[in-house]
Amino acid sequence: MGFSKRFVSSETIYNTLKNGDSLKRLFLADSILFMDNTATEIYKLFEQGLSEDKIRLLIDEKHSSN
Repeated sequence: MGFSKRFVSSETIYNTLKNGDSLKRLFLADSILFMDNTATEIYKLFEQGLSEDKIRLLIDEKHSSN
């Protein structure tokens, strides 16, 4: 049996949602290694039950302000 780990950054999350993939699938791993604080915060929002659509809007707002 294998051990799955993922390295997740805010860019990974942005691209996942942009491509129409599911955050649930992205976060389905034995271990998640967050590469930045934004990714950690997004994961917390996801775990609290915020919808992927609302998370996508938050990310879009952040990317458009940069």
